[in-house]
Amino acid sequence: MADTLPATSDGRADNPFRAVAILLDGVRIGLESSKRQDQAPRWVRVVRVREFRDDAIAKGVMKAMDVLTLAVAYLQRFTLDANDLLIQGDAAKALVEVSAEFIKTATSKEFINSLEVAVGQDPSPDSPIPDVANIIDKIVQIADKVPEPEDLKVIGAALYKLLAIEQAPLDEAKLGATTESHIVLERTGKLRLLQFGFDQSFRLQNFGKGASVSSLDVNRLGARRLWAVATDKLPGKSVGKFGEAPNVENVWELDFSTDKAGIDVQDANSILEALGYATPAVPDRKIFGDEFAGRLRAFQQINEIPVSGKLDNATLNRLFHLDFDAKNLKRAKRFKADALPK
Repeated sequence: MADTLPATSDGRADNPFRAVAILLDGVRIGLESSKRQDQAPRWVRVVRVREFRDDAIAKGVMKAMDVLTLAVAYLQRFTLDANDLLIQGDAAKALVEVSAEFIKTATSKEFINSLEVAVGQDPSPDSPIPDVANIIDKIVQIADKVPEPEDLKVIGAALYKLLAIEQAPLDEAKLGATTESHIVLERTGKLRLLQFGFDQSFRLQNFGKGASVSSLDVNRLGARRLWAVATDKLPGKSVGKFGEAPNVENVWELDFSTDKAGIDVQDANSILEALGYATPAVPDRKIFGDEFAGRLRAFQQINEIPVSGKLDNATLNRLFHLDFDAKNLKRAKRFKADALPK
């Protein structure tokens, strides 16, 4: 993925939001890089520990990645909330509070330790920024700690590069039950690849006012390509392969049969329903049928995505509050009947 973040011009030497963006981008670069030319990138070396799930060290690494993923999910939430409050313009106190929560999350001991594990360092016993939560609580009224729009754009770009999913072209005529390769590794966020590698969930939030749930733990959505066809005609596996022949290794292998059949379609339905897209009713939430395609068309129409009824890259990423074209965060819009053509 591209190595540069959008520049800011506010001139604030103590800008904590720019610092968080640089930190997040440093993690991405660390996961994508390797110490030697003949060595696999760090994200591949990290995910290899899944073969030793019962080992204490492996459990520690997997726990650290789980904490990192959860913290990034909350940073995404706070960034989207802060952007909404900036647009409203009259919610200064709430914006300061959201900003404070953002900084506390980004400087917590658990988050910092998970970053250290991600970039190959031993976790430090103490937070490198001691008592930061107490400090933030004391400065919660200070207005210059409120982010500017440019700050949020930079943070959004850094988060996108960690979380984006890019699937190979959705050419249904060339796909089938035996198709196993789905993800473009080079252009997919490495935190997302680690999620697939460890088969972990992502805490998706920001469903807006009136939502029936505040968050969803989304598991395998995006790991394979989906289209309107019978379940047994969809790909039975998603396999992530790294390296060149003959040195190819599997970095994940996700099975979509038995109890996992249609679990990603169910994830998509859960997100759509949390956003208010409950019609048309679907007879089975794990099947990609005409009714599910109808929900996708409504979602695409309201979110100004080309209307196709397909789960393409633009639609898939927007379900995760990501803008595939702008390469940044963008909140998925809730269902509004009056926003649809009559």
